Amino acid sequence: MSIFIILFFVSSDFIIRGFKSILFGYEQDSAVQNAKRITNEIIGEVRESAQSDRGDYLLDTVEEQNFSFFSDIDSDEYIEKIRYFLDSDILKKGVIEPIGDPLEYLDENEMISEIAEYINNQAEPIFTYYDTNNNLIANPLANKNSIRLIRVFIKINATPEIAPRDYVVETDIHLRNLKDNL
Repeated sequence: MSIFIILFFVSSDFIIRGFKSILFGYEQDSAVQNAKRITNEIIGEVRESAQSDRGDYLLDTVEEQNFSFFSDIDSDEYIEKIRYFLDSDILKKGVIEPIGDPLEYLDENEMISEIAEYINNQAEPIFTYYDTNNNLIANPLANKNSIRLIRVFIKINATPEIAPRDYVVETDIHLRNLKDNL
């Protein structure tokens, strides 16, 4: 009976560790696939950015963890204001449809959704901004009109306290409507 009980505890520990390992692998893989999907979504929306319906410049907020711009993401007759921002370890997306006459983008009408979890950038910027010559713009807010390229850098890790290391999804986005090298 003692041998049976010892074997039971040893095997149950092995099974529990196996389930934890499978769950970890699933969470990490799911987070990575979601980050890749979101990065592709951001690419499409930013490349098609345009002047707002009320005449605002196509880029609005250009910070390291908070980026907003104008783009027609739902193929209607209006240009929406899109905002991507980091909230703790969750990447969120806000969308504001213009309303009224004249059209306005009211912050209280922003529809926010969580689009990616397990973001592990910490102090590293998600968004960095570059000029026509691919030089880093140190103060993008003051030089918004010089931005021609946006680098998106996302580090994902479902369990940062244990291996494996962070998975990085990185891409550069050229603003099509601001190309000046033609």
